[in-house]
Amino acid sequence: MSTYNYEKTSISILKSFAIDGPTAVGKSVIGRGLASTLGLFFCDTGLMYRAATLAVLNENIKFEDESAIVDCVRRAAIDLVWDVPEIPLVLMHGENVSTYLREPKIDESVSSVARLPEVRSILVDRQRTIARRSPVIMVGRDIGKVILPEARAKVFMDASLDERARRRLTDEVSAGRAVTFTQVRESIASRDKADNTGHRSIEPEQAATDAVLVDTDGLTENEVIIKCVKTYEEANERI
Repeated sequence: MSTYNYEKTSISILKSFAIDGPTAVGKSVIGRGLASTLGLFFCDTGLMYRAATLAVLNENIKFEDESAIVDCVRRAAIDLVWDVPEIPLVLMHGENVSTYLREPKIDESVSSVARLPEVRSILVDRQRTIARRSPVIMVGRDIGKVILPEARAKVFMDASLDERARRRLTDEVSAGRAVTFTQVRESIASRDKADNTGHRSIEPEQAATDAVLVDTDGLTENEVIIKCVKTYEEANERI
């Protein structure tokens, strides 16, 4: 059971779409596609944890100093805004830091920041504030159970480790980074281990009980989007 106390649920949160799944399963790609299709804002919670990690790195805080990390994240005033629905812009101290969030150092360090309950509490409050402004497509690992448990539509996306590694390798190569399949696979496996605290939704059995499981192995991006759109429309038609 969640330890968070929630205010009265707004219609905006009810009409949001909660999407969970492990790292590199394609949540961001599908989230952007759904934002364009459904006309909802795409909210990638992982970007907010990356921004929190950037804030900690910028202040040269040691990862053992948990109180300093929490204070830093609280002061960072992390937020999301949009010029177009499918591209969230990440603000930190009012500045757009989106272009800095995919650096390897952040990949290596984000789990050390995201694991702290106080950090998650701060960002959960921010994420719910964002969802109260307007319905969103929110993707991450705790969405359906912790952040937007009241959302009518929920999906858990899954894929094998090898499939996720192939997708991430394509992204890395496209970004001009010299990495191998083995390196990417090991990195994802390590991230899975760090994220698998027993309290985060990174495996199907950890998903919200009312989430629809979408196994994306062998499916195209468009096929996954079609499945998700059907889930969203059916969930909202029932009300």
